Formats: sequence, structure tokens, C-alpha cells
Amino acid sequence: MNPCPPKSQLRNAVFGGSLTALVAALALVLLLSAEVARAGVPGKLPLHAFCGTGDHLWSQEREPVDSPASIEAMVEWMTRTYGVTRLYWRGGQMGIWESEYKIGEETPLQHDWTRWVNHVQKDEQINEAAVRAAKSRGVEIFLYTGLFEHGVQPEVGIISPYLFEDRLRREHPEWCPVDRWQERRCPGPLEFAYPEVRRALVERYLHYVVANGYAGINFYTYVENVGLRYVDEFGFNAPIVEEFAKRCPGVDLRRDTLTAEQKTIWYRCRGKFVTDFLRDLHTALAKEQKKISISLDAKNPDYAQPWWGKKTPGTGMIHMDWRTWIEQGIVDELWVQLEAEADQQALLDELLRLCRGTPVRLVVRTPDPFSAKWDRFVAAGVTPVAVITAPRNGIERLSLDPISTESLHSPDWRQRVQALADIAGGKLQVPAEAVAPLAHDSHVLVRRKTMHALASLHATAQVGVLEESLTDGESSVRIAAADALASIHGPASAQKIISVLDHDGHFQFKDACLDGLAGMKEKALPAVLAGLKSSTLAVREVCVRALYRIGKGNLQQEVHEPLRTTLLDVGADWQVRYWAIEGLVGLRTEFTAAQRQQLVTDLLGVMESQTRPGLQLHAVWGLGYLAQQMPAAQSGAVRGKLAGLFREFGDGCHRTDAAFGWRVVGNALLQFGPPGVDLLEAMRQQRKDKWQAWLAYEVVHVPQRDQVMALVSEADAVSTHNRYAPPFPGVRSW
Repeated sequence: MNPCPPKSQLRNAVFGGSLTALVAALALVLLLSAEVARAGVPGKLPLHAFCGTGDHLWSQEREPVDSPASIEAMVEWMTRTYGVTRLYWRGGQMGIWESEYKIGEETPLQHDWTRWVNHVQKDEQINEAAVRAAKSRGVEIFLYTGLFEHGVQPEVGIISPYLFEDRLRREHPEWCPVDRWQERRCPGPLEFAYPEVRRALVERYLHYVVANGYAGINFYTYVENVGLRYVDEFGFNAPIVEEFAKRCPGVDLRRDTLTAEQKTIWYRCRGKFVTDFLRDLHTALAKEQKKISISLDAKNPDYAQPWWGKKTPGTGMIHMDWRTWIEQGIVDELWVQLEAEADQQALLDELLRLCRGTPVRLVVRTPDPFSAKWDRFVAAGVTPVAVITAPRNGIERLSLDPISTESLHSPDWRQRVQALADIAGGKLQVPAEAVAPLAHDSHVLVRRKTMHALASLHATAQVGVLEESLTDGESSVRIAAADALASIHGPASAQKIISVLDHDGHFQFKDACLDGLAGMKEKALPAVLAGLKSSTLAVREVCVRALYRIGKGNLQQEVHEPLRTTLLDVGADWQVRYWAIEGLVGLRTEFTAAQRQQLVTDLLGVMESQTRPGLQLHAVWGLGYLAQQMPAAQSGAVRGKLAGLFREFGDGCHRTDAAFGWRVVGNALLQFGPPGVDLLEAMRQQRKDKWQAWLAYEVVHVPQRDQVMALVSEADAVSTHNRYAPPFPGVRSW
């Protein structure tokens, strides 16, 4: 939109036109001036916001959502400063996880974060606080969760093992999408082709939305794992095969090579059942006056979204039939996901055309919610969504008022926080002694931001203020204080941090304390070494993790012996020994050759003596990383021991990690190169032990790698299976 009328139009009206033309021109000026005033001004546009709660509970840099006070502050800031009218709250998804998912202990970092999340949900009741805060300010709040996100079988995922799976997948593995051979399950989804799945999930979501007071539910469509190997790997369940046969008579979905047109039909068969589910859910929610919203990929809206940064949808190609959803009123809202603006705007234009005259509303995720580029869409009824998880989201400032040094004394807490944020960002110059008193402010976010401001000012004279704030009543303030002590600290700061861990051993505070101690480097070393003997597990864990962080750079030798002593302490908690392995392996390239050989011997000893899977498998992980640095004789001995351990996962295995431990051991063998592969191939080719053969096949020919998709072509996958796959032994539960 042009922000003002052409000069010729005004000139003609004023100097050469009629009075009517003059009035019309002035009216046009007023109208367009109003548009200019409205465009880009927060609070004058419709706006929604999304809070990726789990990200906030992981990263210290995100806005805190760990208490009723911090959540109330967030909602007040969003509504008073920006006029937000709806909040999409991912904490609702974590509430489902707590009740419906199994989350294992054998990956300590992941499990520790889960315990922290459960703490703030049960003890701080953050979901109830979010609903209460939203409703008190007239804000709708939607439960935000994944349409296909139901966890994974534990040998695949982001890390290995990844012990996070919906009970429905665990209790009914037959309800998962399967490959053409009916062997592997797709990590992430449940298969909507089964009526039992649709009924179970309708009942689940209806319960969580209604019982918790949400106004509706929003679904994203990606899955957060990297288990898919090629885009057409899954989706061969019997109901889909039958539906495909109706549409393509004479074509065998599982055995024939499909044309491009036939593949599209197959994707639509998969999508048909998604539409069936959404229709059933919409009917159930509508009876309770609740709404359903679903995200569309802006670049390729006809299919499920890929996870951020991935090119391939982890679900495979499932058709998202949004045109039918609009036509039949199956959804109340469509959310255009973040992507290139040209893609977003092109999709919005199409959606606006199709939604005209229907009750379906449109929203668009953007880091620039007040930009003039959205004006014509907002005028047509589209609402921007700001995402407060992102570092740039368009609603970073808590106050839009002019900020000065006087703002530190404002009765409006938002101005006080904004002044502190400007100080921390170097935009406002204020002496540290003027900032320090705000550490005792009545508002949680003011106290928290004071920690950041003092750190930015390098306020060494105010170290005592930071140390005192380590015992603040609000977790987010304690976290900020510990993190700030990495930048400015005194002779007693390390001991102060270690002491408070006796009283707060939660994930995010431990992580901040770790950052604080690591920032002090050698100054923290005496306190850290003493902390290894603490009676408190959180202290011992943070101290052993700090040794690695302190050792990076030029203190490797100083931390080597205490790390090794901790590793070999059979009386220590397994998690503490786990982190000792992490540190020693992480510093391996800085150790002497003799120290590395000793580390191999130590890890082998842990592997052979341990029955605790988490510790044993981490020793195996470490041996894999050391594989290429072992002398030949030692390498051969270790390979033999690893092969022996792998065989324990064969027929009749009663190990508690039977469903996933083999992947860690097999991947370690792969890191030995051809000699390791040869051992696995020998196990694959034997036929006495079916499980041993199958698992060896999976390791070598169906690889899984941490954090990356091990993609192959469909043709290669089919050829590999036909050539190498032994008989499938079944599915192991965990």
C-alpha cells in the first residue's frame, strides 16, 4: 500500500479542483495517515504469541516460565505492551508427556531435564498458572502440540538411546506406521489409518483441552527426530494398502515400483486418514465450544512439515488436505508456518481466496509482526503470531516508552526491566551502584534482569549482590545470578555456587552453576575438587562436569587425575561416573598417548564390570571415540570385548536395555572401521541366533547417527534389504 496519495492528486484538488474533490482528497489523507499510524505500532494490530515452553526450560537465555510469578509477568508484558489476544502454550504438550509417555533414565541430561519439567508442572503448576494468567487478561490460550509427535523407539532419534515414547506406541507397536516389509516402525507418528488410534487420540486431546481450560488446540506437523532414512520408507500399513488398491487396482503398493502419479495417490491415501481424525476431533471439540488449529508448511503446504533445518519430513509424505478441511469446516484456524516471506504470502493469498465466506481464521508466524508487509493481510483478517522462543521475534522490548536512567525508578515494572535490558545491551549508561539495589526489587523479572545488567557492567564491586541472589526465592533469579558469576566473581564465588546446589539441584540451575564455575576456570578448581566429595548428588555432578569445562584450553593435566579417580570410584553414583567419562573422552586429544591407553583400559573395565546400562553404554560410547587412537594389540582386544557384549543382545536377552543398548555397542564397533564391520557381518551371516543377525544387519545396513538423518535412496534401501536382511525377529519393548 502506498502510504500517501500522489502529489498530483492533492495539487489538483487544492488548486484546480472542486470543493468535492478537495474534501475527498483530505479524507484520503486522513485515512492513509491513520494507516501509517497503525502500521508498525504494537498494540494497534491484532497479535497472537507462541511460547515454546520446553525451550524456555532448557535455555537460560529465554524468558522464564518456571513459576506462576514469571508466567504472570510474561502474559502481562505481552498484553499490556503488545495487545496480544491469544497465547499458544507448548506447556500443554509437556503435560501430556508427563502423563502419557515413558521417559527413561539412561541418558542423564535428557532425563534430568524431564525431571525439571515435571517439577515445574507439578510443584509450580505452570500450566494452571498460564491458563489462569491468560484468562485474567482476556487472552485465549491454546494447547500447542504435535499432530505426529509421539516419541520414538529408543534405538533411533536425536541421540542414542533416546528414551522418550508415547505409551500408545509402546503398548501397541502395530499402531505405528511401518515399512514395506512390515519390520521397521516410523519414529514419531501413530498411524491414523486405524480407527482405534483415532478414537484414543480424540479422547486424549478432548480431555486435556477441556479439563485444563484451554480454548482450543494447535497442531504442528513435523517430528523432532532424525530416524527417517528415505522419504517413502513408511506408510505401508494394511488399511493404507487397501485404500490404495481401491484407487490403483492391480498395483501392489508394497512390491511394485510406483510412478510419480501413483506415489501422489499413495500420499493422499495416508492423508485421508489424517482428515478422518481431524474431522472426528473437530466434532468432539465443537460440542465443548473448543477450536482446532493446524500449521501448514509455507513452502510445501500439501505435506507434513520437515523439522527445522531438515530437508525431508520425518513423517514421510503425508498429504495435508487443507482445501477439504476448509470446505468441510474441519478446522477453525490454519497457521502459516515460518518460511521465506514470499512463500508465506503466496500461501496466504490462496488461503484468503478459499476461506472467503467461511469461519476459518488465518494466522501467520513471523519475526516481524508489525511490519507493513503484513498490512494487506491483516486488513483481510490474518493475525500475525510472534514467537517468544526466537531471539528475534518483534516483541523483544518489554516497554515501548522512552527509557532513561529515571526508568529504573518507574512504578511500572516493565520500564524498570527495559532499562536494565538496555543497560545489559550497552544502550544505556548507568553506574553499577545505581543498578545493584534493584536486586531486591519486588518483581521477579526486575531482579533477574539486574543480574544480567551487573554482569554486562563488569560490576566487580557488586559481586556480593550476585552471590546473595543465588538464594533468591525465584528460580529464574538464582539461575541468572549463577550465570552472571561466570563474568564477574570473587574469591568466595565458586564455594557460594557449590553451597547453594545443596538446596536447588534442578536441571536449569545446575546448568547455570556449571557455566558460572567454568567461567572462573582455575580460580574455581579448589572448590570444585572439594565438591567432588560432597554428600549431595547435584554438587558432585556439577563439579565433575565442571572439571571438563575447566580443563578445556590449558588445564587438561590438572583435571585428568580427579576425573579418572571419579570414573574408577565404584561407590560413586553412576550419573557422576557417566559425566567423568564424558569429560575424559572430551579431553582425549589433549592427553598423552599413555593416558589415552590407560583411559581405554579404564573404560573397558567399566564396561565389563557394570550392570547399570547407562554407565556401561557410555563406556562403550567412549571406546568408540577412542577406536582410531588405540595401538593395534589393544584395538583387537577391545573389538573382541565389544563383539562379546553385542552378542548378549541376541536370542533370549533379558537385559533391561535389550531394545536399545545394541545400537550403542554396534555403533562403537563401526568406529573401528573394516575390522569392526567384519565382526558385525559375521554375526549377521550366522543363522543360529535370529536377534543377533537382525541387530547386526540394522547396525551395518540400516545405520542411525546422532543428530543427523542417515539418508539413502529408496532404490538402495530396497536393494540392501533384499541382499542383506535376515529374517525379522519381531519388536522388543522397553
